Amino acid sequence: MIKGIFKESGVLSKILQLIVVLVFVLLSTLLIVGLVTNNDTTNMHNLKIMQLIQSVGMFVVPPLALAFLWSEKPLHYLQLTTKLKLSSILLVVVLMGVAIPFINLITSLNQQIALPDFLAPVEAWMKNSEEQAAVLTEKMLNIHSVNELLFNIFLIAMIPALGEELFFRATIQKILTQWRSAIWGIWIAAFVFSAIHLQFYGFFPRMLLGAFFGYLLVWSGSLWLPIIAHFTNNAIAVIFYYLKYNGYQVVDIDVIGSGETLWLGVVSGVLTIGGIILIKKNLK
Repeated sequence: MIKGIFKESGVLSKILQLIVVLVFVLLSTLLIVGLVTNNDTTNMHNLKIMQLIQSVGMFVVPPLALAFLWSEKPLHYLQLTTKLKLSSILLVVVLMGVAIPFINLITSLNQQIALPDFLAPVEAWMKNSEEQAAVLTEKMLNIHSVNELLFNIFLIAMIPALGEELFFRATIQKILTQWRSAIWGIWIAAFVFSAIHLQFYGFFPRMLLGAFFGYLLVWSGSLWLPIIAHFTNNAIAVIFYYLKYNGYQVVDIDVIGSGETLWLGVVSGVLTIGGIILIKKNLK
């Protein structure tokens, strides 16, 4: 009786329902986090449990609940039932690796953006937020066992890939597409996706990634393809840092494509654009 009860909802109604669900889930998540961690966030174990609960609560639960209310076929509504060609999956996985230097090049350009003098306090706050996020991320990635590696892949790659694609592409993008068009939906959802991370000096590369994920959904009709792309992007970083912190000699994927290797960023950009065109053709 409840399934699909709000399937005739318009855009404004869906936005209001989304807000209501988010508020309810946020309060519930805060309560659960407090009970599970006993409000002790001084150790890394509790921080990871907190992130897991928040990621599932804020990004996985709302899309699933809303899809249940908006469609008699929730998984179909979320575009999780469309089959993919193996060739499309392989192309996307390879492209995410090829694009790393290009992403780093855009990131280095993003970091050079300076705000006007009258916004100096805002810029100082942005830099401070970025530094705090970097310190926390480094602590989470500094691990030394295979079990910790697997858990980090689950926590930092799998859950965000699934949850954020459900939330931003299958829900936000779809609502905005219903309001205007697919282009509007893709780019506004990508903007919100990047902004919500509160990492301003990586805003533009993250927004471009979000737009790419959005186009993958539109071209393929399957949410699994952007999930796979998102997962690959995050998993590469997790594995790299595991190797780095455990004494393996690996190329620093954070800087390759910028500075002295800027030429690699340019080459990567050309290959990335070509790869995107190839993927689009493969999906038709």
